[in-house]
Amino acid sequence: MARARLALLTAAASLLLAGGASAKVYIEWRPRMSLMGGYDDNVQLNGAGGDGFGQAVPGLKLDIFGDHNLHVDVDCQAGIARLAHPEEFGISSGAFAANETCALGTRVHLSTRDKLQLRTSATYAQDPFSIAGLGLLLRPGQTQIFVAKFQGLIEHALTGHSHFDYGLDGQALAFGAGDPGNGFVLAPQARYAWKTSARGTWDVGMREQLFFAMGADPNPLAPKGSPGGLLDQAHSALLGYTYALAPWANLTVRGGGMLVTGANDALMPTLRMSIESYQLDSALSVTVAHDLMIGPTSAGPQIADIAEVGWIRDWQHFGLHLRAGVYRNAGVTDAMQVGALGYSTEAGVAWKFTRDLRLEFAGMRDARLNDVTVAQQVDRDVLQLRFVWEKARFE
Repeated sequence: MARARLALLTAAASLLLAGGASAKVYIEWRPRMSLMGGYDDNVQLNGAGGDGFGQAVPGLKLDIFGDHNLHVDVDCQAGIARLAHPEEFGISSGAFAANETCALGTRVHLSTRDKLQLRTSATYAQDPFSIAGLGLLLRPGQTQIFVAKFQGLIEHALTGHSHFDYGLDGQALAFGAGDPGNGFVLAPQARYAWKTSARGTWDVGMREQLFFAMGADPNPLAPKGSPGGLLDQAHSALLGYTYALAPWANLTVRGGGMLVTGANDALMPTLRMSIESYQLDSALSVTVAHDLMIGPTSAGPQIADIAEVGWIRDWQHFGLHLRAGVYRNAGVTDAMQVGALGYSTEAGVAWKFTRDLRLEFAGMRDARLNDVTVAQQVDRDVLQLRFVWEKARFE
């Protein structure tokens, strides 16, 4: 709930920046409540066995519209689950998993030439569906995760066909006290973009990535302890191209060279290709990437290869969503080794009784593609049946 209050305070500050107390403001709020039941065949992510569970998740969506094309959207929820047989896992209270998420997005025209886009989110997840959606190759026993993300960008128009962008991306991961994977990355960046046709835009830019570790004293998770502070830096020169496949769909390809300095020294390429398509009743996202990211194995940069697709489709009384991804993590100095390799899949259907009520069923699998010993501990299948009430948006 502290995250929810912080999001609302940030939204209020955005309103004041957009035009002060005299600004015209329209607010729309939509509460929701989800009741779930399901089965997780690897409750503690260590191969100890599975159990049924029940879960309740209340939430709230808030949209704020104002002058200067201001739009602030806040989405927060918090839930708790209980196992059917907690005594089998030494859990006396019966509490099994918590899931707290709060996301804030802002779009506003700061001036006739400047646009601000801001998106930030914080998630504490023990719920297996929430964890699976993060695309992390977890170590055995990593059943609780805190993830925070920040994306901020200012677009400054130079002419009718060119603009200069500058911003900051950030991400933090924490897996519990003393875990060597606790760390964060900050990535300031700038790029110049120019439109060369009705559909095509080129861009050239620079990106810095600063990788930090929380640090830990010797403990069972890190027998020799782990260092803290700034570990590595990555300096990238990037060239990109964006092509409008349709008014609602874009293809973006961006890549270049990357120099890593610090605790690890390396020179490597980076490349990301994405297709994003959004319509009123459907959405499609495709991502293929080779880049440096943070992960659960240890703090600091890791080579991350990603191939992921997600699709959502809504009809009048029926909904469908699919997600599948293959992921690889390897050390910066181990680029030619296989590293950790795994995949995640999810499929779900929904039946809508009314605009406010729907029944959903989903299945998910998280598994490793190599390292049989680790796979026996972390592979997981989860089924979930969910009844959702959510106040419909005004039309």
